[in-house]
Amino acid sequence: MFLTQAVGQVVGEIVKPESENQGGEMKQPLFHTEAFNLMGIQPVYSLERLKLIAEKEREMNRRFPPSLRELYAVEGVEEWFGSRNADKLVPLQRLELETREYWEHELGLRFLNIPSNMQASEGIYFFIECQGCWSWWILLNGAEDPPVIVESLFDEAQILACDKLSDFILACAWDLSIMDSPSFQTGRYESEQAFLRLLRNRCVEKPTTRLASTVHRYRFRYKDCRLFLFEETCQIFIAAENEESKNEWMTMVKPFVIWDT
Repeated sequence: MFLTQAVGQVVGEIVKPESENQGGEMKQPLFHTEAFNLMGIQPVYSLERLKLIAEKEREMNRRFPPSLRELYAVEGVEEWFGSRNADKLVPLQRLELETREYWEHELGLRFLNIPSNMQASEGIYFFIECQGCWSWWILLNGAEDPPVIVESLFDEAQILACDKLSDFILACAWDLSIMDSPSFQTGRYESEQAFLRLLRNRCVEKPTTRLASTVHRYRFRYKDCRLFLFEETCQIFIAAENEESKNEWMTMVKPFVIWDT
């Protein structure tokens, strides 16, 4: 799908404003295409937001990774998260640069099991849980699509929430789009390892995220069925566009799932 708008020109699948260089060049490929599709957002760069990003970069004296720049440059993304009673993007104007020294000495948070090639001495606080209990940062390790860490309340440490920012945002959009669906259904699953083997054999696996070093949230697609699993509560959530494929999938997982009524 190619988009056009008066303020820009078509570049691949996203509108690139004529004066985008005021906010800095954004290169293809896109990082958040699938997430934007789930949000129902046409990926159009906002000239005003590009200017705000440039201001924030000057304030921090840091260049945003391309994945973060794209996320905040597209119109409607902040509003999409803000319109839901769910975890949210930190508004662009409130993004903060923080250091590992600050995390360790002021917050008492150490890195726990974060691979050495993903670590960094600073990061940007960009995402917050709806009740303010959990916080997420990207690590400024030089990657175009940087890793995301979370303050794990279970571990009292910072752990790797997701290997890439684009995967983290896709996971958030995936979960909320399921909950928004009129076909939304919940249940509980048993025999986790056997169930996961079945899903990995029969479904397309989507990004996994972590809330703790031993707590995962898994996501899968089966035809037009989307689902995600809360490991901490053994809950499963599903939405589907087609009743036939939904019934087919529910029959397949019947030995493992008890559906809520």
